[in-house]
Amino acid sequence: MFISRETMSLINEIRLIYKAAVDAVRPGFLVNQAINYSDNVVHIQGELELAVDRNCHVIGFGKAVLAMALQIDKIIGQHIVKGVISIPHGVAAQYSLPDQFLNRYTIYEGAVDNIPDESSLKATKEIENMIANLKNDDLLFVLVSGGGSALLASPAEGLSLDEKKKTINLLSKSGANIQELNSVRKKLSRIKGGKLAQLSYPATTIALILSDVIGDPLDVIASGPTVKNKDPANIGLDIIQKYQLGNQLPTRVVECLSSPTTSNLDDTTFSHVHNFLIGSNLSALQAAEAYANQTGFTTAILSDRINGEAKEIGLQFARLARLFAQMMTMSNDQHEKMEELSVTAENLHIDPRYCCTLERLVRSCRNVRKNLCLIGGGETTVSVRGEGLGGRNQEMVLSYLVETAVEACSDELDIVFLSAGTDGIDGPTAAAGAFSCQSQFALAQAQGLNPRTYLDNNDSYNFFNLLQQGKYHLITGPSGTNVMDIHVLCFYWK
Repeated sequence: MFISRETMSLINEIRLIYKAAVDAVRPGFLVNQAINYSDNVVHIQGELELAVDRNCHVIGFGKAVLAMALQIDKIIGQHIVKGVISIPHGVAAQYSLPDQFLNRYTIYEGAVDNIPDESSLKATKEIENMIANLKNDDLLFVLVSGGGSALLASPAEGLSLDEKKKTINLLSKSGANIQELNSVRKKLSRIKGGKLAQLSYPATTIALILSDVIGDPLDVIASGPTVKNKDPANIGLDIIQKYQLGNQLPTRVVECLSSPTTSNLDDTTFSHVHNFLIGSNLSALQAAEAYANQTGFTTAILSDRINGEAKEIGLQFARLARLFAQMMTMSNDQHEKMEELSVTAENLHIDPRYCCTLERLVRSCRNVRKNLCLIGGGETTVSVRGEGLGGRNQEMVLSYLVETAVEACSDELDIVFLSAGTDGIDGPTAAAGAFSCQSQFALAQAQGLNPRTYLDNNDSYNFFNLLQQGKYHLITGPSGTNVMDIHVLCFYWK
């Protein structure tokens, strides 16, 4: 039993929708959009003008900052005195780095599997030393992207890096979301939570931020090193207690989380700082929507705030697929389905007021037999209970597959679902994500694969790797950017 040529064609169409989304948030493209330079003046997003005269310094931390630094160097390289960037291990090899760039920048690679290490600790120390010596007439560009928390590692006084790593690892395995993880990181750090901004004073500090957090809260992205920390003083301890981890943590971590915030930050402390959001998940979704529209789909963005347990979100997408298939193929009154749509929409963090618009789109697709593309984004979590290998996107798609196997969605429509990370990396695997289509369950059975068993063992990577020799994996390699995840659900008339 094999995948049909038609289904492969549909999968390839969705690959191109995903590619359009990722291309729109390439770091170099975004920096080029944000910064203009002429006559020794830098213009940033049309809001800020700064004179430059060999007084620029650059620091960066995150998955996307090498590409960001390369672009800013193309724009104002002659004015850059020095740069220090901390990037994931293996990223530099993906680029051809000009000699003049290497002469100006020190590049540190570390944080394998997004875990802080001695390399990221060393990079952070050099960043601290560099910015502590800046003067009033200096300009500091801070490049921030997803993955920055692990690459900007400076444990609070009295803590070791291993103690901090153990804490974050326990929280991650317990299902803590990025907001919770970064709130704890801020408490356990000497430089996160606005403390880098304090250190850079009095230099004018310009942060260019690529968001990898739902809602784009600047104080959460990379743990907000240039943004005033508004977390309650006891939030770190509250999060630890929520996941019942107090007895598993080193004593010094608990003491640090229990201690009151000693920083006397106020708004004047940040008067030298200008934070600019240059790209987000919504930017990617809008590009995907535009591409899908151009290729003939009726298209809708569901939400850029989809979050929760990956397994549960996959189940909700399966229910949404079944519901939309029924609405597209049934000629009776659609209003009876609205209550079910409202419940599913709420579970997917879709604005309930949008349901009427979705119903009209479905009706239009049914009347003229037009294909439908639903696009969403955000970031889910996985509570690891098994011993397998996977990532949140692959787990979501496997959960979708298990749920759709219970009841076929439609005989009149081909339905394909993709969930993938914009960074090209889903968990500690080689895949960005995975596809599901209606023939998959039968294909798995024919190979002797039980999707439920793999799902229960958090072994989504191995399931999709074995299924038809990995044909349903999306493997792109690291993209050099990161604005969380993209979900694409497409309905094609047969």
